[in-house]
Amino acid sequence: MKYIKFADAQSAVEKIAEEFVTYSQQAEPVHISLSGGSTPKLLFKTLAEDYADKINWRNLHFWWGDERCVAPDNEESNYGEVQRLLFDHIAIPAQNIHRIRGEDEPETEAARFAEEMTALVPTDGDGVPAFDWIILGMGTDGHTASLFPLQVDFNSPCLAIVAKNPQNQQLRVSKSAYLIKHAKRVTYLVTGASKADLLHEIQQAGEVDLPYPAARVKSEHGRTEWYLDADAASQLQ
Repeated sequence: MKYIKFADAQSAVEKIAEEFVTYSQQAEPVHISLSGGSTPKLLFKTLAEDYADKINWRNLHFWWGDERCVAPDNEESNYGEVQRLLFDHIAIPAQNIHRIRGEDEPETEAARFAEEMTALVPTDGDGVPAFDWIILGMGTDGHTASLFPLQVDFNSPCLAIVAKNPQNQQLRVSKSAYLIKHAKRVTYLVTGASKADLLHEIQQAGEVDLPYPAARVKSEHGRTEWYLDADAASQLQ
């Protein structure tokens, strides 16, 4: 695990925003998967306010790591949040936005989402869509995307799955662990003191398989890194 520490959450999202600029200057389309949560809100606001004219949005295609099974105008929708905070404020082609249709029947949507990823995202040597960059968060229970502890089949070749939040039983559609592991780059963006104990446990465990999906889901052939603010990294050695 590569841990990169920042003074605060704003510094971490500024780094990601600068890398969006670099990615957008590539000659071919770049496929980026976004995360929900509080810290990504700061990223989307920063992009809208400070980077709207610095990024070639036509080169970037946006996807999501997971989505709650709600309509896009629901306040819990990950897509809806990015729409309000970022997409409404930038010039991005509609065809570059690939949302998970949370309002549709979950199993049907998981299959459709897998088909869309396979059709549009260039595949690797295994024939699996290989995202250029997947940005993830981590819950205090160690889940990432909608991959919850004790629910994940790490050997399943499915690209998208239907998951159930164990706390409120809400259904979600999520990228699978199998798909995420084929990404060229995986970055966990984690901030706040509430994650410090868990990050310390993950660091100390090394190669031991922990029950936390965030500790086990990493790029197999690319790079995996953790962007942490000072509070989240406070117990790391």
